[in-house]
Amino acid sequence: MGMINTKENVPMKNHTTLKIGGPARRFFEPETIEDMAQILQESLEEEAPLFVLGNGSNVLFPDEGYDGWILHLGPNWSGIELVDACRLRVKSGTTNQELARFTRLAGLAGYEFASGIPGTVGGAIVMNAGAYDGETVDVLESVRWLDRRGNLHVAAGEELDMGYRHSRFSDEFGVIVDAVYRLRPGDTRAIEQRIDELTQKRWSKQPMEAASAGSTFKRPAGSFASKLIHESGLQGLRVGDAMVSEKHAGFLINAGESTCGEFLELVRQVQEKVESDSGIRLELEIRRPDAAADAARDAVLRRQAETEMEEGEEQED
Repeated sequence: MGMINTKENVPMKNHTTLKIGGPARRFFEPETIEDMAQILQESLEEEAPLFVLGNGSNVLFPDEGYDGWILHLGPNWSGIELVDACRLRVKSGTTNQELARFTRLAGLAGYEFASGIPGTVGGAIVMNAGAYDGETVDVLESVRWLDRRGNLHVAAGEELDMGYRHSRFSDEFGVIVDAVYRLRPGDTRAIEQRIDELTQKRWSKQPMEAASAGSTFKRPAGSFASKLIHESGLQGLRVGDAMVSEKHAGFLINAGESTCGEFLELVRQVQEKVESDSGIRLELEIRRPDAAADAARDAVLRRQAETEMEEGEEQED
């Protein structure tokens, strides 16, 4: 496959912030949009399941790994450019910290809330990441993305069905290429102070030093997952090396060499105890790659493509 950087049998625990996961069959690091489109098209042709990975936060790979292809958009696909005085075009592999740092230096306000969110801007768009009264949707103007067949699309922010930890890409496959953010002029010192304030708050309240995927559960209506877990007395609960953080109950961490199985058993125990105590079932926020499910999705797309081709041939006749 051309000159695209490709590796085989790559342990996913080395590419996720939770440090859990077995090997992926193939691991690609594209450097151009054409590379991405080629990977998408060829994986469909070869019937290889495909998963898009950014910085590896908010994701839990199984112990047996991922029997498919990984399209990695990290440092190989990062970069920021000024479109005009208040707008930036940002490649999807750029981290939220990198973007926040750029906005501070450029004197642009509005992205401070995301300065401590782990992961890339692509991942932040997919889940409409947010913190401290700010969300990605607040500053997102438009997105360029590739569909499963490698076709390039452009969508305005309001077309992305963005809600709490959700976007159209939560339900529909898409590889985010880059995005345009609209910010506002601000005082560099004030922006820096706000970023420092939020960074200190994160480090004082969250287990930033531990291996985690970020917040483990979505916020339930009318409450907070961390509050419910704390009230159930679960901080410090451990299954193997998977543990409920004693620093922040909303984080389940890998305290050593946790397996996916241990982590999921801890998730189950937390969900059942919280539901027993409060009547609320916590919903997992972490994404779980599933090669079999991705293969089934792709099979549907291939059948659709075959049907479209047959219909086109009939129209020509």
